[in-house]
Amino acid sequence: MANRKLGLPRDQLAAFLKTHEQIKQFENLFLAVDESAPAAVEGAYMAETAQATATEALAQLQRIADVLDFAATNPAVHNDNSTTTDYIDLPDSYPVAHTQRRIEWDNDQGTLDVGLYNGEILQVGAELFFYSKNTSGGTITKGTPVMFDGALGASGKLKFTKAVSDGSVPADYMMGVAMHDVANNGFGYVTSFGLIRGFNTTGTPYGETWADGDILYFSPAAPGTWTKVEPIAPAIDVAVAVVVHASAGAGSIFVRMKISQSLNNLQDVYINGGGPQNYDIITYDAPNQRWHNVRGVTRAKGRFVYE
Repeated sequence: MANRKLGLPRDQLAAFLKTHEQIKQFENLFLAVDESAPAAVEGAYMAETAQATATEALAQLQRIADVLDFAATNPAVHNDNSTTTDYIDLPDSYPVAHTQRRIEWDNDQGTLDVGLYNGEILQVGAELFFYSKNTSGGTITKGTPVMFDGALGASGKLKFTKAVSDGSVPADYMMGVAMHDVANNGFGYVTSFGLIRGFNTTGTPYGETWADGDILYFSPAAPGTWTKVEPIAPAIDVAVAVVVHASAGAGSIFVRMKISQSLNNLQDVYINGGGPQNYDIITYDAPNQRWHNVRGVTRAKGRFVYE
């Protein structure tokens, strides 16, 4: 009887197998191998398929990791029109560098910092300024006193130049202090209230010596200069700033720009006759509830008669 699995008759098997039991065991061995072979082939196929699936899954995970890494280093730009939240907490130290349009918490000043043009920063609630055009004819450096020099009409921006405070220009034109260097015909910030850092505040450029706490005035000696000596009329006499830190390169001042007042600009004073003249005096006009000037007429022997 031939074995269907081996294709050999038992008499041929007997040529190299000694006993009937050996022949039977040999047949059973090949029968077991023959029956298990398809399962082994299928298992090998399934193992190969599983390996391919795992390889593809790992590749997909790597692609996801690459996307997440890119998103972490290059935050996506969202074009959302609005957002609603109860509050926003900012870290108390800068995780990244200052740059324009960025908002951060200033732990030293206790306020928000907003990145502006030219590398400048707005400390919210701690300073006020104008974004204006320099029309002085030359570069205006950081810390220079400046004044109003006209407007750019539809642009909504002002123009500025070095402050002239000798009394030849009305005090109403005084603006503040240049926050940074501004090239001629360039745009920059003029501070009217707030701290300006990082320039020479020793007084040396103006022939003076300044110390922390000194009060500063716009100097009538030359346009765009400072003095710690209180000016004398008709020069503009108004305390504009205080020296916070006197230093040759890392100094700072705090600006508190005010408009200097003149007598004829006070709300309850009226100057008639084309403005004040020699020998005018001020007297109170009760019916009109105001002070006004009265002309003096020169008489002999230095005496004056008032109309």
